[in-house]
Amino acid sequence: MATHEPRRRAPHSVVRRLALQLGLGVALLLGAISVVVYLGVQTLQEQAQSRILGIKVQKLVETSSAMWRPENQDFLHLLQTNAVKRQGSRLQLLHPDGSAFYLDPHDEAHTLSPQVRSRSFELRSADGQRSLRGRFDVDIAEDEQRQQTLARLLALATAAGALVSAGLGFAVVRHGLRPLSQLARQTQAMSAGRRLAHLQLSARSAELAPLVDQFNELIDRLEAGRAQLEAFNADVAHELRTPLTALIGKTELALSRPRAAPELARTLASNLEDLGRMASVVNDMLFLARADGGLRARVDAPRNLGLLITELFEYHEADAAERGLRLALEGELILPVDERLVQRGVSNLLSNACRYAAPGSTVRVKLAAGGADGPGVSVANEGPPIPEAALPRLFDRFYRGDSARHREGMHAGLGLSIVAAIARMHGGDVWARSAADGTEVGMRFGTAPVG
Repeated sequence: MATHEPRRRAPHSVVRRLALQLGLGVALLLGAISVVVYLGVQTLQEQAQSRILGIKVQKLVETSSAMWRPENQDFLHLLQTNAVKRQGSRLQLLHPDGSAFYLDPHDEAHTLSPQVRSRSFELRSADGQRSLRGRFDVDIAEDEQRQQTLARLLALATAAGALVSAGLGFAVVRHGLRPLSQLARQTQAMSAGRRLAHLQLSARSAELAPLVDQFNELIDRLEAGRAQLEAFNADVAHELRTPLTALIGKTELALSRPRAAPELARTLASNLEDLGRMASVVNDMLFLARADGGLRARVDAPRNLGLLITELFEYHEADAAERGLRLALEGELILPVDERLVQRGVSNLLSNACRYAAPGSTVRVKLAAGGADGPGVSVANEGPPIPEAALPRLFDRFYRGDSARHREGMHAGLGLSIVAAIARMHGGDVWARSAADGTEVGMRFGTAPVG
């Protein structure tokens, strides 16, 4: 049954998205401002219309109270005379019974549109005996038209401002992201087969500089890891090539002609010794690979490291006696550790110290619960000092101080690397000091001592 891979979305443009967001933001801002301006102008216009109506009505009230008398027609004549001056408005005055006292003529000057603003009022005669109900209408069509024109202008300004800001934003963001485009071109130019190069910025910025620095540090770590892997592969090939060559040669020699059983047994025993050494190297490599992969130690209940090291003395006693060495334990330490791993690490330190200790000297195992080196264990021996330049490489895999890579016994150069891995698995690290009177190598633990 055929399966269809999900369609991958095309990557979006950051420049276009930021420009669009900027345009929308400006449109919202200008729109809000336009609404406020429109409503403000509308309110001021309504207030002006109401004020004009109020002034006209107030004048009518004052005039009527001063001039309107039943026997005097001057007030009515005044209304008829002023009608020609009030274009765009209409006045009507009615008696209480609804009959007309005064109506503006139905001519062009007083013909109003449906858009009017009105105010009703009451007039009283000068003697206070009579009253009229009046209504004053003002045509506001021109004001409404101006208001609509203002609305269209504000909408057009908002749209134009949004488009201009989006265009400017596109140009500004595109120019601002040029360093990112430069970094993208540099990363695309990198290939797996070539050495990774550092990223370079034409102008350092506060935002991108930390990212570039961290990326360059990552490249340095990758290059260091690749170089270490290449050296590790070369060392593995060197370590396994010699025993494999020996195995092949001895096996071919044994098969070249008939052999007696004792001779074949010696050949097989020799081959078994080489196979054991190869198996030890492979097992150590697997252990280091798991440690590099983040494997942590299984920390159990607190252990008395003095008792663990005393058990190791029994294992190393014969080898130390053969070299005329004495083993001594100094200090006490109770710590939650992985018992098996700690014994393996201390055993490697003891083997290394006994191998290079001066005959007749004492190899001391020191336990420290605190101090400058923190809680941990170290092994000191008396012997030739290690060159200062070689100290940082003591814990490298397959490292030997002699350039000829002389193999001493079954030692492949992984012992101190395993010590460093065990320290890391306990959240600690390793250290080494060397002087004319001897060398001391130790490992710290990341857990706090008990008691």
